[in-house]
Amino acid sequence: MERKKVFDEVEELFATYCQHCLVKKQLRVERGKTKAHRFCIQECTVGQKINQYGKHLS
Repeated sequence: MERKKVFDEVEELFATYCQHCLVKKQLRVERGKTKAHRFCIQECTVGQKINQYGKHLS
C-alpha cells in the first residue's frame, strides 16, 4: 500500500470518527488525557484500524 494512500485513509478515519468523538471527550473529563488516548488506541475499533495502517508505514 502506498504511503500517500495510507495517510489519506488515516486522515479520513480520524476526521470521520475521532475528531468529535463523545466517548473520548467524556473519558478525558473523567480519567484524563492519557487514559482517554489509551482507550482510543487499545479498545476503540477505529483506533485499532488506525494502528494497523500505522504498521504499514514502518
